[in-house]
Amino acid sequence: MTFTLILTVVCVLLIAQLIFVILNARILPVPGRRTKPIEGRPLVSVLIPARDEERNIEDCVRHVLASDDSEFRLEVIVYDDDSSDDTSSIVREIAMEDTRVGLMQGAELPEGWKGKTYACHSLAERASGSWYLMLDADVRIGKLAIRDTLRSAQKKKAGLVSGFPKQITVTPMEKLIVPMMEFLILCHLPIPAISRSRGKLFAAAHGAYMLIKKSAYESAGGYEAIKDEMVDDMAMARAVKKAGYKMLLVDMVRYAEMRMYHSGKEVWSGFSKNVFAGLGKNYVLLIGLLIWYVSLYLLPPIALVTGLLTHNIHLTAFSIGAMLLGMAIKAVCDLRGGFPFWHGVWVAVTIACSVAIVVSSVLGGWNNKGHEWKGRNYH
Repeated sequence: MTFTLILTVVCVLLIAQLIFVILNARILPVPGRRTKPIEGRPLVSVLIPARDEERNIEDCVRHVLASDDSEFRLEVIVYDDDSSDDTSSIVREIAMEDTRVGLMQGAELPEGWKGKTYACHSLAERASGSWYLMLDADVRIGKLAIRDTLRSAQKKKAGLVSGFPKQITVTPMEKLIVPMMEFLILCHLPIPAISRSRGKLFAAAHGAYMLIKKSAYESAGGYEAIKDEMVDDMAMARAVKKAGYKMLLVDMVRYAEMRMYHSGKEVWSGFSKNVFAGLGKNYVLLIGLLIWYVSLYLLPPIALVTGLLTHNIHLTAFSIGAMLLGMAIKAVCDLRGGFPFWHGVWVAVTIACSVAIVVSSVLGGWNNKGHEWKGRNYH
């Protein structure tokens, strides 16, 4: 009876979560809708940090250069962060064809800085635009991406516009874990509060695509203010809001796409280095989230097996109900992110893998080994 009561509470919580997710997904704004043309034809500096990105950098830069720039001017600067491959030579070839493209050779990483924050800081120091677009090298943007996000920024008087590009996933671990980024936002962060609230708690950004007004960037202290932050996108979003600027989280699925990782090992390493830092290394928050996700998404399948083995009809019924609700929540999030809805069937496996990654992330801090990424060690 006690187990059945717990499953009843879980079902109620899942229903509430499903309603919250549906409402959140419906109101996530699409950039450019019902907006006026950009005023003043500003210069947009597209700033791309790149470290060993020979497989991505040409497509990334050429997609930027193909943008509809009838309402703004464009410059593209790539920072080669001590790459061991042909990243620099590829950018040089493009720069010879198009004078809007420039290449910066990376300097030695100063003490106290993370690799990406120093790269972005260096790029911003060289940029001439009144708007900076921080763009990851594995992103391919559509022709209207910059135009429409800039239109939305001007309409809403925002200092920062960011969004989640459509994620291309191939390997099983990519399919299971990568969509969790948007899942977390839609499940826990009320979208309207991101733009309406001045509180740093209601901040979210994706570092792959961040359009920042120069004045907001400078008021926030730039990357120098967050130089040692592992999760630099969230740190920048909080800094911009603290500086008094509005920010927008928008739906970028139709405007940009990317493949963040190319193997299960990359997925594990990439998320392990970020997830605990993304929680502010807050153990209370960590434990609370683990209890929440284990109770809502892993307890029901365990209860289902128990119900079937003990022939407990009520426990079995509530377990199935809870599992279907969990699948529905994941399906709504996946649809919003451009994934097939049936991926929601694997929600329990996704949560189990995510919990394992979180544990790995915490242990990396405890044993002082940190996490390896592109030849650097991060703690």
